[in-house]
Amino acid sequence: MSYSDVVPGPDDARTPEEFVRLLRRLRARSELTYRELEVRAQRHGLHLARSTTAAVLGRGALPRAGFVHAYVAACGLTPEPWLGARRRIAAACAAPAEQDPAVPESGTAGPEHGARTPAVPVVPAQLPSDISDFTGRTTHLRAIEEVLTGADGTPHGVVPTVAVSGMAGVGKTSLAVHAAHALTERFTGGRLFVDLRGASAAPAEPGDVLVRFLRALGMRGPAAVPDSTEELSSLYRTLSADRDILVVLDNAASERQIRPLLPGVGGPAVLITSRRRLTSMGPSRSVELGPLPAAHGVEMLARIVGADRVAAEPGAAADIVRSCGRCPLAVRIAGARLACRRQWPLARLADLLRDERRRLDELAIGDLSVRESLERGYATLPDATRPAFRLLGLLEVPDFSAGAAAALLDCPADRAETHLEALVDASLLVAVPAGGADGTRYRMHDLVRIHARERAVAEGRAG
Repeated sequence: MSYSDVVPGPDDARTPEEFVRLLRRLRARSELTYRELEVRAQRHGLHLARSTTAAVLGRGALPRAGFVHAYVAACGLTPEPWLGARRRIAAACAAPAEQDPAVPESGTAGPEHGARTPAVPVVPAQLPSDISDFTGRTTHLRAIEEVLTGADGTPHGVVPTVAVSGMAGVGKTSLAVHAAHALTERFTGGRLFVDLRGASAAPAEPGDVLVRFLRALGMRGPAAVPDSTEELSSLYRTLSADRDILVVLDNAASERQIRPLLPGVGGPAVLITSRRRLTSMGPSRSVELGPLPAAHGVEMLARIVGADRVAAEPGAAADIVRSCGRCPLAVRIAGARLACRRQWPLARLADLLRDERRRLDELAIGDLSVRESLERGYATLPDATRPAFRLLGLLEVPDFSAGAAAALLDCPADRAETHLEALVDASLLVAVPAGGADGTRYRMHDLVRIHARERAVAEGRAG
Protein backbone atom coordinates (compact mmCIF):
# COMPACT_ATOMS: atom_id res chain seq x y z
CA MET A 1 0.00 0.00 0.00
CA SER A 2 1.30 3.50 -0.76
CA TYR A 3 0.19 6.84 0.59
CA SER A 4 2.56 8.91 -1.56
CA ASP A 5 -0.39 10.55 -3.31
CA VAL A 6 -1.86 11.95 -0.10
CA VAL A 7 1.09 12.19 2.31
CA PRO A 8 4.15 14.37 1.64
CA GLY A 9 7.39 12.43 1.41
CA PRO A 10 9.86 12.42 4.29
CA ASP A 11 12.17 14.84 2.48
CA ASP A 12 9.66 17.61 3.25
CA ALA A 13 10.72 17.49 6.92
CA ARG A 14 13.46 19.86 8.08
CA THR A 15 13.21 19.51 11.86
CA PRO A 16 12.55 16.65 14.32
CA GLU A 17 9.10 18.13 15.01
CA GLU A 18 8.18 18.13 11.31
CA PHE A 19 9.48 14.58 10.94
CA VAL A 20 7.32 13.31 13.81
CA ARG A 21 4.34 15.23 12.40
CA LEU A 22 4.73 13.29 9.15
CA LEU A 23 4.90 10.01 11.08
CA ARG A 24 1.62 10.92 12.79
CA ARG A 25 0.05 11.62 9.39
CA LEU A 26 1.15 8.18 8.19
CA ARG A 27 -0.83 6.53 10.97
CA ALA A 28 -3.83 8.80 10.41
CA ARG A 29 -3.92 7.89 6.70
CA SER A 30 -3.46 4.19 7.38
CA GLU A 31 -6.25 4.27 10.04
CA LEU A 32 -4.29 1.66 12.03
CA THR A 33 -4.46 1.45 15.81
CA TYR A 34 -1.29 1.16 17.90
CA ARG A 35 -2.12 -2.51 18.44
CA GLU A 36 -2.53 -3.11 14.69
CA LEU A 37 0.79 -1.41 14.02
CA GLU A 38 2.45 -3.68 16.58
CA VAL A 39 0.99 -6.77 14.91
CA ARG A 40 2.01 -5.62 11.43
CA ALA A 41 5.55 -4.95 12.61
CA GLN A 42 5.72 -8.47 14.03
CA ARG A 43 4.81 -9.86 10.60
CA HIS A 44 7.95 -8.14 9.28
CA GLY A 45 9.99 -9.66 12.12
CA LEU A 46 10.23 -6.25 13.82
CA HIS A 47 9.40 -5.06 17.33
CA LEU A 48 7.11 -2.05 17.79
CA ALA A 49 5.63 -1.73 21.28
CA ARG A 50 2.34 0.15 21.56
CA SER A 51 3.59 2.20 24.50
CA THR A 52 6.70 3.26 22.58
CA THR A 53 4.67 4.30 19.53
CA ALA A 54 2.33 6.40 21.64
CA ALA A 55 5.25 8.07 23.42
CA VAL A 56 7.22 8.84 20.24
CA LEU A 57 4.24 10.27 18.35
CA GLY A 58 3.29 12.35 21.38
CA ARG A 59 6.51 14.37 21.45
CA GLY A 60 8.73 16.23 19.01
CA ALA A 61 12.07 14.46 19.55
CA LEU A 62 13.72 12.65 16.65
CA PRO A 63 12.94 8.92 17.04
CA ARG A 64 15.60 6.23 17.00
CA ALA A 65 16.30 4.64 13.62
CA GLY A 66 15.05 1.24 14.79
CA PHE A 67 11.66 2.73 15.63
CA VAL A 68 11.42 4.55 12.30
CA HIS A 69 12.21 1.35 10.40
CA ALA A 70 9.58 -0.73 12.22
CA TYR A 71 6.92 2.00 12.23
CA VAL A 72 7.16 2.92 8.53
CA ALA A 73 7.20 -0.77 7.51
CA ALA A 74 4.10 -1.39 9.65
CA CYS A 75 2.39 1.52 7.87
CA GLY A 76 3.04 -0.24 4.56
CA LEU A 77 5.81 1.94 3.19
CA THR A 78 9.50 1.41 2.37
CA PRO A 79 11.57 2.51 5.38
CA GLU A 80 14.78 3.53 3.54
CA PRO A 81 13.68 7.04 2.42
CA TRP A 82 12.49 7.78 5.93
CA LEU A 83 15.73 6.54 7.46
CA GLY A 84 17.66 8.74 5.02
CA ALA A 85 15.58 11.76 6.02
CA ARG A 86 16.18 10.95 9.67
CA ARG A 87 19.96 10.84 9.11
CA ARG A 88 19.83 14.18 7.33
CA ILE A 89 17.88 15.84 10.15
CA ALA A 90 20.13 14.31 12.83
CA ALA A 91 23.22 15.66 11.08
CA ALA A 92 21.69 19.10 10.49
CA CYS A 93 20.57 19.91 14.02
CA ALA A 94 21.66 18.87 17.48
CA ALA A 95 18.72 17.70 19.58
CA PRO A 96 18.08 19.26 23.03
CA ALA A 97 19.77 17.47 25.92
CA GLU A 98 16.57 16.00 27.29
CA GLN A 99 15.81 14.05 24.11
CA ASP A 100 18.50 11.44 23.63
CA PRO A 101 21.90 10.53 25.04
CA ALA A 102 24.95 10.35 22.82
CA VAL A 103 27.74 7.81 23.03
CA PRO A 104 30.98 8.70 24.85
CA GLU A 105 33.66 10.82 23.23
CA SER A 106 35.89 7.78 22.98
CA GLY A 107 33.40 5.98 20.75
CA THR A 108 33.71 5.87 16.98
CA ALA A 109 31.45 8.36 15.22
CA GLY A 110 29.59 6.59 12.43
CA PRO A 111 27.88 8.36 9.53
CA GLU A 112 24.57 8.39 11.36
CA HIS A 113 25.74 9.43 14.78
CA GLY A 114 27.76 12.50 13.89
CA ALA A 115 29.95 14.15 16.52
CA ARG A 116 29.70 12.63 19.96
CA THR A 117 30.15 14.36 23.27
CA PRO A 118 31.18 12.99 26.65
CA ALA A 119 28.86 12.58 29.58
CA VAL A 120 28.57 15.50 31.98
CA PRO A 121 29.35 14.33 35.54
CA VAL A 122 25.94 13.87 37.12
CA VAL A 123 24.80 12.21 40.36
CA PRO A 124 21.27 10.96 39.63
CA ALA A 125 18.80 11.13 42.52
CA GLN A 126 15.65 9.55 41.10
CA LEU A 127 14.23 7.86 44.21
CA PRO A 128 10.66 8.75 45.16
CA SER A 129 10.13 10.15 48.66
CA ASP A 130 10.50 7.71 51.52
CA ILE A 131 7.34 6.20 53.00
CA SER A 132 6.15 8.07 56.09
CA ASP A 133 4.10 5.14 57.43
CA PHE A 134 6.71 2.44 56.77
CA THR A 135 6.60 -0.11 59.57
CA GLY A 136 8.59 -3.21 60.52
CA ARG A 137 10.37 -5.37 57.92
CA THR A 138 13.60 -5.19 59.97
CA THR A 139 14.78 -8.66 58.90
CA HIS A 140 14.13 -7.93 55.23
CA LEU A 141 15.92 -4.58 55.42
CA ARG A 142 18.93 -6.22 57.03
CA ALA A 143 19.07 -8.89 54.31
CA ILE A 144 18.87 -6.27 51.55
CA GLU A 145 21.58 -4.11 53.13
CA GLU A 146 23.85 -7.14 53.58
CA VAL A 147 23.79 -7.94 49.88
CA LEU A 148 23.83 -4.44 48.40
CA THR A 149 26.76 -3.31 50.55
CA GLY A 150 28.75 -6.48 49.82
CA ALA A 151 28.68 -7.66 53.43
CA ASP A 152 27.35 -11.06 52.37
CA GLY A 153 30.52 -11.89 50.47
CA THR A 154 29.19 -11.57 46.92
CA PRO A 155 32.04 -12.72 44.64
CA HIS A 156 34.13 -10.11 42.86
CA GLY A 157 32.79 -9.42 39.38
CA VAL A 158 29.19 -10.17 40.34
CA VAL A 159 26.81 -7.19 40.62
CA PRO A 160 25.07 -7.43 44.03
CA THR A 161 21.39 -7.98 43.21
CA VAL A 162 18.34 -8.40 45.43
CA ALA A 163 14.97 -9.45 43.98
CA VAL A 164 11.93 -8.79 46.20
CA SER A 165 8.75 -10.66 45.25
CA GLY A 166 5.27 -10.91 46.72
CA MET A 167 1.57 -10.45 46.10
CA ALA A 168 -0.01 -7.20 45.00
CA GLY A 169 -0.10 -4.60 47.76
CA VAL A 170 2.25 -6.41 50.12
CA GLY A 171 4.66 -3.47 50.23
CA LYS A 172 7.44 -4.37 47.79
CA THR A 173 7.92 -0.84 46.44
CA SER A 174 7.73 0.70 49.92
CA LEU A 175 10.41 -1.70 51.15
CA ALA A 176 12.68 -1.03 48.17
CA VAL A 177 12.35 2.76 48.41
CA HIS A 178 12.87 2.72 52.20
CA ALA A 179 15.95 0.48 51.87
CA ALA A 180 17.37 2.64 49.07
CA HIS A 181 17.02 5.82 51.15
CA ALA A 182 18.72 4.12 54.08
CA LEU A 183 21.70 3.33 51.81
CA THR A 184 22.12 6.83 50.36
CA GLU A 185 25.53 7.37 51.96
CA ARG A 186 26.78 4.05 50.58
CA PHE A 187 25.86 4.86 46.97
CA THR A 188 27.49 8.23 46.46
CA GLY A 189 27.40 7.79 42.68
CA GLY A 190 23.62 8.21 42.71
CA ARG A 191 20.35 6.30 42.65
CA LEU A 192 18.46 5.36 39.49
CA PHE A 193 14.78 4.42 39.77
CA VAL A 194 12.19 3.26 37.26
CA ASP A 195 8.69 1.81 37.45
CA LEU A 196 8.77 -0.95 34.83
CA ARG A 197 4.95 -1.27 34.86
CA GLY A 198 5.26 -5.05 34.96
CA ALA A 199 1.69 -5.58 36.11
CA SER A 200 0.19 -3.40 33.38
CA ALA A 201 -0.91 -4.17 29.83
CA ALA A 202 2.05 -2.15 28.50
CA PRO A 203 5.26 -2.88 30.45
CA ALA A 204 8.14 -0.48 29.89
CA GLU A 205 10.46 -1.33 27.01
CA PRO A 206 14.09 -1.89 28.08
CA GLY A 207 15.38 0.34 25.27
CA ASP A 208 13.25 3.26 26.43
CA VAL A 209 14.40 2.79 30.04
CA LEU A 210 18.05 2.68 28.95
CA VAL A 211 17.70 6.00 27.14
CA ARG A 212 16.30 7.52 30.35
CA PHE A 213 19.10 6.03 32.43
CA LEU A 214 21.79 7.26 30.05
CA ARG A 215 20.31 10.73 30.17
CA ALA A 216 20.25 10.60 33.98
CA LEU A 217 23.92 9.58 33.96
CA GLY A 218 24.78 12.77 32.09
CA MET A 219 24.84 11.91 28.39
CA ARG A 220 24.41 14.97 26.18
CA GLY A 221 24.82 15.47 22.47
CA PRO A 222 23.15 15.09 19.10
CA ALA A 223 19.88 13.32 18.53
CA ALA A 224 21.35 10.08 17.21
CA VAL A 225 21.73 7.24 19.71
CA PRO A 226 22.48 3.55 19.31
CA ASP A 227 19.57 1.92 17.53
CA SER A 228 19.46 -1.42 19.31
CA THR A 229 18.76 -2.32 22.91
CA GLU A 230 21.98 -4.32 22.91
CA GLU A 231 24.04 -1.24 22.00
CA LEU A 232 22.22 0.92 24.53
CA SER A 233 22.82 -1.69 27.23
CA SER A 234 26.53 -1.83 26.38
CA LEU A 235 26.83 1.95 26.65
CA TYR A 236 24.91 1.90 29.94
CA ARG A 237 27.31 -0.68 31.39
CA THR A 238 30.25 1.46 30.30
CA LEU A 239 28.92 4.63 31.94
CA SER A 240 27.87 2.93 35.17
CA ALA A 241 31.10 0.98 35.65
CA ASP A 242 33.27 2.00 38.63
CA ARG A 243 30.47 4.18 40.03
CA ASP A 244 28.72 3.49 43.32
CA ILE A 245 25.22 3.57 41.84
CA LEU A 246 22.12 1.86 43.21
CA VAL A 247 19.67 0.86 40.46
CA VAL A 248 16.09 0.26 41.64
CA LEU A 249 13.98 -1.62 39.08
CA ASP A 250 10.46 -1.51 40.47
CA ASN A 251 7.52 -3.61 39.35
CA ALA A 252 9.40 -5.81 36.88
CA ALA A 253 7.51 -8.02 34.45
CA SER A 254 10.10 -10.68 33.65
CA GLU A 255 13.76 -11.57 33.38
CA ARG A 256 13.70 -10.57 29.69
CA GLN A 257 12.74 -7.04 30.63
CA ILE A 258 15.39 -6.80 33.36
CA ARG A 259 18.52 -8.28 31.82
CA PRO A 260 19.41 -5.32 29.54
CA LEU A 261 19.05 -3.00 32.57
CA LEU A 262 21.66 -4.75 34.72
CA PRO A 263 24.92 -2.80 35.00
CA GLY A 264 28.35 -4.39 34.70
CA VAL A 265 31.00 -4.66 37.38
CA GLY A 266 32.82 -2.09 39.44
CA GLY A 267 30.48 -0.47 41.95
CA PRO A 268 26.77 -0.60 41.01
CA ALA A 269 24.17 -2.69 42.85
CA VAL A 270 20.60 -3.57 41.86
CA LEU A 271 17.36 -3.81 43.83
CA ILE A 272 14.39 -5.33 41.96
CA THR A 273 10.73 -5.71 42.90
CA SER A 274 8.30 -7.95 41.07
CA ARG A 275 5.11 -9.87 41.64
CA ARG A 276 6.79 -12.77 39.89
CA ARG A 277 9.63 -14.87 41.26
CA LEU A 278 12.62 -14.10 39.06
CA THR A 279 14.29 -17.45 39.56
CA SER A 280 16.13 -17.83 36.24
CA MET A 281 17.99 -14.53 36.65
CA GLY A 282 19.99 -15.83 39.62
CA PRO A 283 19.97 -12.77 41.94
CA SER A 284 22.43 -12.67 44.83
CA ARG A 285 19.46 -12.84 47.20
CA SER A 286 15.73 -13.46 46.73
CA VAL A 287 13.40 -11.94 49.31
CA GLU A 288 9.79 -13.11 49.43
CA LEU A 289 7.57 -10.57 51.16
CA GLY A 290 4.47 -11.69 53.03
CA PRO A 291 1.77 -9.83 54.99
CA LEU A 292 2.78 -7.75 58.01
CA PRO A 293 2.66 -9.27 61.49
CA ALA A 294 -0.59 -8.19 63.16
CA ALA A 295 1.18 -5.90 65.65
CA HIS A 296 3.03 -4.09 62.86
CA GLY A 297 -0.22 -3.72 60.94
CA VAL A 298 -1.81 -1.98 63.93
CA GLU A 299 1.30 0.17 64.34
CA MET A 300 1.08 1.19 60.70
CA LEU A 301 -2.59 2.10 61.12
CA ALA A 302 -1.69 4.21 64.15
CA ARG A 303 0.92 6.13 62.17
CA ILE A 304 -1.75 7.06 59.63
CA VAL A 305 -4.81 7.81 61.78
CA GLY A 306 -3.09 8.77 65.03
CA ALA A 307 -1.99 6.70 68.01
CA ASP A 308 -4.73 8.22 70.18
CA ARG A 309 -7.56 6.87 68.01
CA VAL A 310 -6.04 3.40 67.87
CA ALA A 311 -5.42 3.40 71.64
CA ALA A 312 -9.08 4.37 72.17
CA GLU A 313 -10.35 1.43 70.05
CA PRO A 314 -7.68 -1.29 70.07
CA GLY A 315 -10.18 -4.06 69.25
CA ALA A 316 -11.58 -2.23 66.23
CA ALA A 317 -8.03 -1.45 65.03
CA ALA A 318 -7.11 -5.13 65.23
CA ASP A 319 -10.31 -6.06 63.35
CA ILE A 320 -9.48 -3.61 60.56
CA VAL A 321 -5.98 -5.00 60.15
CA ARG A 322 -7.37 -8.55 60.16
CA SER A 323 -9.95 -7.71 57.48
CA CYS A 324 -7.14 -6.15 55.44
CA GLY A 325 -5.33 -9.48 55.57
CA ARG A 326 -2.38 -7.59 57.13
CA CYS A 327 -1.68 -6.32 53.61
CA PRO A 328 0.08 -2.91 53.76
CA LEU A 329 -1.77 -1.45 50.76
CA ALA A 330 -5.13 -2.38 52.30
CA VAL A 331 -4.12 -1.02 55.71
CA ARG A 332 -2.87 2.18 54.09
CA ILE A 333 -6.20 2.64 52.27
CA ALA A 334 -8.21 1.91 55.43
CA GLY A 335 -6.05 4.38 57.34
CA ALA A 336 -6.44 7.06 54.65
CA ARG A 337 -10.22 6.71 54.76
CA LEU A 338 -10.23 7.11 58.53
CA ALA A 339 -7.74 10.00 58.41
CA CYS A 340 -10.07 12.05 56.22
CA ARG A 341 -13.10 11.11 58.35
CA ARG A 342 -12.02 12.18 61.80
CA GLN A 343 -15.61 11.90 63.02
CA TRP A 344 -15.76 8.17 62.29
CA PRO A 345 -15.06 5.74 65.10
CA LEU A 346 -12.74 2.95 63.99
CA ALA A 347 -15.54 0.50 64.74
CA ARG A 348 -17.59 1.89 61.85
CA LEU A 349 -14.99 0.96 59.24
CA ALA A 350 -14.35 -2.36 61.00
CA ASP A 351 -18.06 -3.19 60.59
CA LEU A 352 -18.02 -2.25 56.90
CA LEU A 353 -14.98 -4.45 56.23
CA ARG A 354 -16.52 -7.54 57.87
CA ASP A 355 -18.81 -8.08 54.89
CA GLU A 356 -16.67 -9.90 52.30
CA ARG A 357 -19.11 -8.99 49.53
CA ARG A 358 -18.28 -5.30 49.87
CA ARG A 359 -14.78 -5.46 51.34
CA LEU A 360 -12.93 -4.65 48.12
CA ASP A 361 -15.38 -1.79 47.50
CA GLU A 362 -14.39 -0.31 50.86
CA LEU A 363 -10.65 -0.78 50.25
CA ALA A 364 -10.36 2.00 47.70
CA ILE A 365 -9.62 5.70 47.96
CA GLY A 366 -8.35 8.13 45.34
CA ASP A 367 -6.03 6.28 42.97
CA LEU A 368 -5.46 3.44 45.45
CA SER A 369 -7.57 0.30 45.07
CA VAL A 370 -6.91 -3.24 46.25
CA ARG A 371 -9.27 -4.63 43.60
CA GLU A 372 -7.50 -2.80 40.75
CA SER A 373 -4.12 -3.95 42.02
CA LEU A 374 -5.28 -7.58 42.12
CA GLU A 375 -6.98 -7.24 38.74
CA ARG A 376 -3.70 -6.26 37.11
CA GLY A 377 -2.10 -9.48 38.38
CA TYR A 378 -5.06 -11.55 37.20
CA ALA A 379 -4.79 -10.02 33.72
CA THR A 380 -1.20 -11.29 33.37
CA LEU A 381 -2.18 -14.93 33.98
CA PRO A 382 -2.17 -17.38 31.07
CA ASP A 383 -5.69 -17.71 29.64
CA ALA A 384 -5.82 -21.39 30.57
CA THR A 385 -4.98 -20.64 34.23
CA ARG A 386 -7.64 -18.01 34.86
CA PRO A 387 -10.54 -20.51 35.23
CA ALA A 388 -8.38 -22.48 37.68
CA PHE A 389 -7.83 -19.32 39.73
CA ARG A 390 -11.55 -18.63 39.85
CA LEU A 391 -12.39 -22.16 40.95
CA LEU A 392 -9.68 -22.33 43.61
CA GLY A 393 -11.09 -19.16 45.16
CA LEU A 394 -14.24 -21.10 46.01
CA LEU A 395 -12.40 -23.44 48.40
CA GLU A 396 -13.32 -22.90 52.04
CA VAL A 397 -10.07 -24.28 53.50
CA PRO A 398 -6.93 -22.50 54.76
CA ASP A 399 -4.69 -24.51 52.43
CA PHE A 400 -4.91 -27.43 50.01
CA SER A 401 -2.80 -30.01 48.19
CA ALA A 402 -2.12 -30.40 44.48
CA GLY A 403 -4.29 -33.53 44.57
CA ALA A 404 -7.24 -31.59 45.96
CA ALA A 405 -6.73 -28.93 43.29
CA ALA A 406 -6.69 -31.59 40.54
CA ALA A 407 -9.97 -33.02 41.85
CA LEU A 408 -11.59 -29.57 41.98
CA LEU A 409 -10.33 -28.61 38.52
CA ASP A 410 -11.23 -32.04 37.12
CA CYS A 411 -7.91 -32.37 35.32
CA PRO A 412 -4.79 -34.59 35.51
CA ALA A 413 -2.38 -33.94 38.37
CA ASP A 414 0.40 -32.62 36.12
CA ARG A 415 -1.92 -30.07 34.52
CA ALA A 416 -3.18 -28.96 37.93
CA GLU A 417 0.41 -28.49 39.10
CA THR A 418 1.13 -26.35 36.02
CA HIS A 419 -1.75 -24.04 36.98
CA LEU A 420 -0.67 -23.97 40.62
CA GLU A 421 2.91 -23.06 39.77
CA ALA A 422 1.71 -20.30 37.42
CA LEU A 423 -0.34 -18.88 40.29
CA VAL A 424 2.60 -19.16 42.68
CA ASP A 425 4.87 -17.40 40.17
CA ALA A 426 2.30 -14.59 39.90
CA SER A 427 2.10 -14.37 43.73
CA LEU A 428 -1.60 -15.25 43.70
CA LEU A 429 -0.87 -18.43 45.68
CA VAL A 430 1.76 -19.22 48.29
CA ALA A 431 3.46 -22.62 48.29
CA VAL A 432 3.91 -23.95 51.82
CA PRO A 433 6.28 -26.88 52.50
CA ALA A 434 4.46 -29.76 54.21
CA GLY A 435 5.45 -33.14 55.51
CA GLY A 436 3.92 -36.45 54.46
CA ALA A 437 2.80 -37.48 51.00
CA ASP A 438 1.56 -34.00 50.01
CA GLY A 439 5.04 -32.45 49.99
CA THR A 440 3.67 -28.96 49.21
CA ARG A 441 0.43 -27.27 50.13
CA TYR A 442 -0.98 -24.07 48.68
CA ARG A 443 -2.51 -21.09 50.41
CA MET A 444 -4.52 -18.18 49.00
CA HIS A 445 -4.56 -14.80 50.75
CA ASP A 446 -8.00 -13.70 51.97
CA LEU A 447 -8.16 -10.64 49.70
CA VAL A 448 -6.99 -12.70 46.72
CA ARG A 449 -9.69 -15.28 47.47
CA ILE A 450 -12.36 -12.57 47.54
CA HIS A 451 -11.15 -11.30 44.19
CA ALA A 452 -11.15 -14.82 42.73
CA ARG A 453 -14.76 -15.25 43.80
CA GLU A 454 -15.70 -11.93 42.23
CA ARG A 455 -14.14 -13.07 38.96
CA ALA A 456 -16.03 -16.38 39.24
CA VAL A 457 -19.31 -14.48 39.51
CA ALA A 458 -18.43 -12.09 36.68
CA GLU A 459 -16.97 -14.65 34.24
CA GLY A 460 -18.27 -18.02 35.39
CA ARG A 461 -16.34 -20.59 37.33
CA ALA A 462 -14.73 -22.36 34.42
CA GLY A 463 -15.62 -20.13 31.50
